Amino acid sequence: MPHADTGRAARTFLVGTGLEPTLNRILVYSAVADSDHPLTARQVLERVLADHRINRVTVYRILDLLADCGAVNRIASVDGPARFCSRGGRWPGGHSHFHCTRCGEVQCVDNAMLHFDEKALGHDLPMRICGVDLRLDGICASCGKAAGTG
Repeated sequence: MPHADTGRAARTFLVGTGLEPTLNRILVYSAVADSDHPLTARQVLERVLADHRINRVTVYRILDLLADCGAVNRIASVDGPARFCSRGGRWPGGHSHFHCTRCGEVQCVDNAMLHFDEKALGHDLPMRICGVDLRLDGICASCGKAAGTG
């Protein structure tokens, strides 16, 4: 079960997105929000199963619902399963994702660290930009150290 504060925050967040805060939705959202990196649906399932019985299909459906309503990011992968991470939260200015091409790990990167002005991006474009989610590919620190290049 999530910590009481996390559960309350998840309930409040779900209500704010217009979703009924059922126990399963709170547990799935909390598992994603509590992680410091994007999780696969299997990893979310394992975290929820540690304290609560839940069907695998239920977890997949809730993750799809949360992604469709904008509560979590669904990060597609060409070489593995999709991963999920929460929106907002610790990244009020938005965040992007780094994908290690060696180990496949995905990490969240605060957009403020990327040093670009989101508002300036849309200045000369005939569209309104509401958010930026870049995918950065490269070698993570662990893989770089293992290869002697980090």
